[in-house]
Amino acid sequence: MRDWNAEKGEVLLLDGEWEFYPSHLLMEDGLKSNIDLDAPGLIQVPEKWNEALNAKKPTPFGYGSYRLLLHVNPEKDLNYSIRLPSVRSSSEVYVNGRLLANSGQVAKSEIGYTAKNLPYSTTFTADESGLIEIVVQVANYEDTRGSGIIRSIKFGSEEAIAKEIRFSSSIQLLAIIIFLMHSVYALILFFLGSKDKKLLYFSLLSLCVALGSLLSHDEKLFHQLFYIGYEWDFRLANVVIPIGCYALLQCTDHRQLPYWCRIFPIYSVLIFCTAGITMMLTPRLIISIFPVYYLLGGITIVIVLIAILKKLITDIKDNLLLLFSLAALSHHFTWMIIWRESGISVVHYPFDLLISIGCFVSIWFKDYFKIHAETKELAATLQRMNDHKDQFLANTSHEFKNPLHGMLNMSQSILHRERHSLQERSVKELETILSVGRRMTLLLNDLLEVRGLQEGNPNLKKNVIKVQPIVSGVLDILRLTADVKPLKIVNQIPDDFPPIFADENRVVQIFFNLLHNAVKYTNEGQITIDAFVKKGRAFFVITDTGIGMDSNMLKHIFHPYEQANPRDTMIEGGFGLGLSITKQLVELHGGTLKVSSVRGEGSEFTFSLSLADSKTLKMDLVSELLPETEALCEKNLFDIEEDEMPTVVEQRLFNERTFDRPAILIVDDDPVNLQVLETILPSELYDVTTAISGMEALTLLDTQEWDLVISDIMMPQMSGYELTRIIRERFTLTELPILLLTARSQPKDIQAGFLAGANDYVTKPVEVLELRSRIEGLTTIKKGVQEQLQLEAAWLQAQIQPHFLFNTLNAVIALSEIDLDKMRDLLEELSHLLRYKFTFQNMDELIPIDEELNIVRSYLYIEQVRYENRLQVVWEIDECKELKIPFLTIQPLVENAIRHGIMKRIRGGKIFIRVTVHELCAEISVEDDGDGMDEDTLQRIRERKAGSESGVGLINTHLRLKRHFGTGLNIESTPGHGTKVSFIAKSKVPNISKVQ
Repeated sequence: MRDWNAEKGEVLLLDGEWEFYPSHLLMEDGLKSNIDLDAPGLIQVPEKWNEALNAKKPTPFGYGSYRLLLHVNPEKDLNYSIRLPSVRSSSEVYVNGRLLANSGQVAKSEIGYTAKNLPYSTTFTADESGLIEIVVQVANYEDTRGSGIIRSIKFGSEEAIAKEIRFSSSIQLLAIIIFLMHSVYALILFFLGSKDKKLLYFSLLSLCVALGSLLSHDEKLFHQLFYIGYEWDFRLANVVIPIGCYALLQCTDHRQLPYWCRIFPIYSVLIFCTAGITMMLTPRLIISIFPVYYLLGGITIVIVLIAILKKLITDIKDNLLLLFSLAALSHHFTWMIIWRESGISVVHYPFDLLISIGCFVSIWFKDYFKIHAETKELAATLQRMNDHKDQFLANTSHEFKNPLHGMLNMSQSILHRERHSLQERSVKELETILSVGRRMTLLLNDLLEVRGLQEGNPNLKKNVIKVQPIVSGVLDILRLTADVKPLKIVNQIPDDFPPIFADENRVVQIFFNLLHNAVKYTNEGQITIDAFVKKGRAFFVITDTGIGMDSNMLKHIFHPYEQANPRDTMIEGGFGLGLSITKQLVELHGGTLKVSSVRGEGSEFTFSLSLADSKTLKMDLVSELLPETEALCEKNLFDIEEDEMPTVVEQRLFNERTFDRPAILIVDDDPVNLQVLETILPSELYDVTTAISGMEALTLLDTQEWDLVISDIMMPQMSGYELTRIIRERFTLTELPILLLTARSQPKDIQAGFLAGANDYVTKPVEVLELRSRIEGLTTIKKGVQEQLQLEAAWLQAQIQPHFLFNTLNAVIALSEIDLDKMRDLLEELSHLLRYKFTFQNMDELIPIDEELNIVRSYLYIEQVRYENRLQVVWEIDECKELKIPFLTIQPLVENAIRHGIMKRIRGGKIFIRVTVHELCAEISVEDDGDGMDEDTLQRIRERKAGSESGVGLINTHLRLKRHFGTGLNIESTPGHGTKVSFIAKSKVPNISKVQ
């Protein structure tokens, strides 16, 4: 090897013929014995030494020495290394006569002999002539297989051998970590997932592969760190074989094979017996049962192949990964057997095994994602079914509540109107109808409440309320049910119990659900309602002597649709929603609901609500009476004394009596609904006309002017949506408002109504206060728009002033006799002025200020011709070409200054017109030196309303300026010194230059 360059990092295998000295330890007795060193025996390395030890009777047991001479380049002063991967079963290495490394203890007999068989390496240098003498002394008294040097010995530079060892160990460690990760996550998925036992067996299989690699493959990493002895090394390295076979079988669908399923129980017993025996045998005996391991492995592989092929035949596309896994696994074991039998020592190569496991894992993930997708789809389907169920219940509740409220309203109206003429029995029966109807309403409210809570829109309307009337009302509703049992209900809430701050309807629902639950599950005894105050909160306790609940029921009592056994009560039915909704409603109010119960001894429910503080109490008292008058609205609400309250109430009642009745057209195909609406909209407050179809409503539209149309949505032939669209083709949103009645409050239904052209909607069954409030809001909007239109019309009329035209024409006639040129100029300016004044399409647009100033100049020219020297005009205008202002804003101010300012005096006066430019805005003012005004006159001008007979020009100008620029007119006046009216016009273009 003198020409071999070790510095290139090449690693050589010292395969070939070595000198062999059977039954001699060369380094101990080679020179003392008669061994002929010139004619040694030869042996192939790697190869078992059985025949070389005893040609007549081959045996693996004994001892001997291997010797090899290497001649390297003496000029290269390098450190060399050799690597011995496996020598059965103990060995020691001498280089140039020195003992450098060993594995186990070599001896001539079993006394003093220790088996180990672990890979090891050593480093050395050549002598001065470049000679390296390697002697490997070997002994074996344990392993019954072929012994000696059975793996290739590697030779190379120290760096090259170390690098290869590191690489091989790293690859092996990486593979072990990957297998352990597979084992761990499969185990986690088994315990946290669907408890699929295949995951458990896959975890076991991955663990067996990892342990097998740690214990027996190549570097034997486990023994390098924790050496447990030759026997336990053998036991652990081989026990993973039957366990791995069992786990591999369980990872497949082997039980589906027709005959194998009968044999498998016996086969399982054989596997576990083999594994158990392995842990108790010596290495010699373990080696003796290697055929059993081969048999188990072979049967397992055959069965697994058949199971996999069966799946492939069924559906090769879906099982393609399984095919790849099988191919990679077969490739791994084929080459592993070839390398093991041939003794070739190569770098650890786990990649085909990793590919096999990876494909197998991919099958798990594929199945997992498939199951996840199916589960997600199933969950979505169940959610849709649940939504449909909830929607069905909500729709059913709406449909039930509509006729139910109709019956209740009609019964209440009859009872209220004809109580004095009815028999006592009839009155009692009507009261029973009302009681049962209210109970049904509360039950239906539970169904609707579930939907609202699920959608997250509970919409609490908190007010200051007293609890005593609520409890009394609920007890009246439940009295019909409680009277059929030997049951006593005791209300111990004090009359002076402080009020609470909560939603009254929800509190009624809370008390009804808890008391109804108590009545339902208490067949005899007593129900007690009590209350107390603690730490600023109101606590209410409802105790019964009913059937009670066990600990298991207490865990689920607040879940929806949970009920006790109906056989335990005298009442059947219900939805099992009451307690669930009650808990949510209490928590929405910031309180808590707790229950304690003993089976057979009754239950106790305790919930808390917020007390009303003093400020809330006073606000609530005022809110019932306001808004009544504008003066009270401006007053501090909390400064209103109690003796002022009756006055406010009287004012409110007066306003209601003197209110102009709005003309309302109500459309509904159900005569009962029409009658109910007529009942809750009394004739003294509303002028109501009814129609039973959309066609009849369209006919009635032409009979008079209407303030509001109220229409049901679900009508035959023409729905409320269609009626709304037809009305909108003729009337705008403000010309004729439309209020829709709907039994559905879903966003898509409401959106459909608005898209059709409705102004608002009310959900059936309608609440009186809500309906009246919405009617008032819509009719007020229409009235406001009408007033605005009247203001605009008055402003347009104000632009055509007959006396101004007459005076101007008189001036023209007079000039026609004395100055024709001046007459023509006057007519030309009048023409300009009228052309601008009658350009009504620009009334709400912004025009360049120069156009507005041209109108002013034309107007002033005419007035100066009329008044001559009595009227003087001073112009102070900055350059502002980019500035725009509303049409006819300066001219009305100039006209007002002339008519009501300087021309009231005989001598006339002077008017100043200024445009002062600032950054992004300009101040425009019209000032006169007339008589001026006192503060009272100014206040009357500022408060002048749209309906006033005068001042339309100023009001309209003020409103239009405020709409465009955010601020209106500013009026300053001093008696005897004149008046100044100004406003700020904003511009997006900065003005820099000025012209004096």
